[in-house]
Amino acid sequence: MKRIAVAALALGLPLLSVATAHADTNTVTISGVAWKDLNGDGIRQADEPLLPGVKIGDTTTDTTGHYTLTGMPADGAQLQAAARGIDDGRFVLTRPNQGGPTTDSDFDWNDGWLTLHQKPVDGVIANVDAGFMPTKSDAKVKITPKQTGPVKVGDDVTYEIDIENNDFPSFVGVRVVFPEGVQLDHYDGPSSTADPVGTTGLDIRFLRAQQPNTPRVREVSGKVTKPVDGVVTADLIDRASDVDGANDKASAPLKTVDDGGSATTDPTTTTDPAPTTTTAPATTAPRTQPVVKPAALANTGVDPVWPLVGGLSLLAVGFVAIFVARRRRA
Repeated sequence: MKRIAVAALALGLPLLSVATAHADTNTVTISGVAWKDLNGDGIRQADEPLLPGVKIGDTTTDTTGHYTLTGMPADGAQLQAAARGIDDGRFVLTRPNQGGPTTDSDFDWNDGWLTLHQKPVDGVIANVDAGFMPTKSDAKVKITPKQTGPVKVGDDVTYEIDIENNDFPSFVGVRVVFPEGVQLDHYDGPSSTADPVGTTGLDIRFLRAQQPNTPRVREVSGKVTKPVDGVVTADLIDRASDVDGANDKASAPLKTVDDGGSATTDPTTTTDPAPTTTTAPATTAPRTQPVVKPAALANTGVDPVWPLVGGLSLLAVGFVAIFVARRRRA
């Protein structure tokens, strides 16, 4: 029995030694520094200070600005440095790989990640450094309505939010606010989340930083529930790493019209009085004197011919009598 145990031990010890040696070759120690890249050139100069307390992987740099990670995979080790690790985002990761391996920054300046494939020396991968420069990013925002033509109560409206940046990564979100009278739809933009602001606003924050010179476009929509006369605003937030605030806000109009096609107005809005129209006095036609007709003789119902004949006869007798009398005097 003892012979069997001794034989097993003799066979197992070499196998254990091989396994231990194999395990040692599969893990490495990673070391480096974090420094403040004052001139932003991506290369560490002798007068640029090292930074304590910067998080890299599962550790932080010590009081001298150095860090060490042990037991890391020998190939394909992944670690991350905080992209906005110091001064509340006013210093951000500098552009990587700008110099030699002992003086440059190695971490992706957009998201802070690094995957290592270099061969260790005596089990150590050294000079894995992180430089932080004063921010030079300049994000700006635009907002554009997607609908065309008049907007009426009951219509759906959509606005396109466009965030652009320069040659540096951007680390901003955006607040979009509609005027009262719009019910917002559920926001479902890619690589981002949204938190409500009041009843008509959203704070959109992004899960990844924005790549240099790469526009980021999102859409926010809603339904018009009552007459509206106002603007939709887009305002960059979380912008400590942004150098110019003059282009961080934009707006676009939102105004409803009635069914007749005319714009609705707020009843509290003061409008100019209608111009006074002078009305010419009505022309009075000259009064026409009525034509007076002579009154007709009363009709007694007696035929007037016979009284006329009788009168003429008496007149003739009178002339005859006068004539006879004159003859007798003669």
